[in-house]
Amino acid sequence: MLLSSPKCKLAHTAGRRTGLAPTKPMVSLRFTGRLAFGVLLAGALLAGAGCYRGPGAVAPAGPAPGVVVLPPNYDPGRAYPVVELLPPTGNTAGTLLQIYLSRVGLGRLYRDPPERQLAALMPYLFPDAAAAGSRSRDFVLVLASGRGSGDDYRTAAAWSSTIDRYEREVRADLRAVARRLRVDPTRFVVAGFSLGGDLAWALTLRNPDLLRGAIVMASRATYRPVPALVPALRDARFFLTMGGVDDPTRRRLARAAADVLDRLGIEHRFFVLPGVAHEPAPLATFAEALDFVFRRDRNSE
Repeated sequence: MLLSSPKCKLAHTAGRRTGLAPTKPMVSLRFTGRLAFGVLLAGALLAGAGCYRGPGAVAPAGPAPGVVVLPPNYDPGRAYPVVELLPPTGNTAGTLLQIYLSRVGLGRLYRDPPERQLAALMPYLFPDAAAAGSRSRDFVLVLASGRGSGDDYRTAAAWSSTIDRYEREVRADLRAVARRLRVDPTRFVVAGFSLGGDLAWALTLRNPDLLRGAIVMASRATYRPVPALVPALRDARFFLTMGGVDDPTRRRLARAAADVLDRLGIEHRFFVLPGVAHEPAPLATFAEALDFVFRRDRNSE
């Protein structure tokens, strides 16, 4: 069944860093069987308060809602981990999907709905699981709303406001996901590149009651934790990557962030990627990061 609404604030992506053209906005939903009934019921409850975007994607209610993308062959009886992607400067959260699709020769899918992009990417992200026919690496994906901008961090006040805005959205998104889907609330994480990584870093440090991990790629990570939250943060995991030829100041600050985690006894991994400039980590490294923050055994396949 196909549902659409012209009133939705459309989630669109553009690959400025990869030379990809902006996507055309689209709104739709396609489900079958028992899941269709559940989605239709949720849609009736949300009438006037939210909308569905992308086949297989639902937008949770709340401030500036993100787009929720279900994994291939979604099983409503299984509790999934959840990762919310945050936007880099000049682009939307979905840009990270497009960059990785382009890297595996699937850039032509940049106009496809996000759940089709995720389905196409999964065999490259977790090839062993795909070869074994296993769904053990599946996760629910949330694409945060909006487009990152240099204005988001031009001043200290602007950066504080940006953190507050995305904190409200992420908390609302993940609470809505937990109400409407079967997910594992002990494995809610955030991820991003550049500005998105800075947001993932700050939000996890500020919200250990909700977020149990962050993937931080090519980011300065200058936010520092409140001492009172440090004990709770020891249940979180951080995976940081930095290009070996990225901006020297950015490299220095990322190293300082890893040193903070060391001193506080917070579990983390920090990788400097030789020859890499200001860009997301390789796909295999991103897969390793997901397994690390989701606390999954990489040798289980």
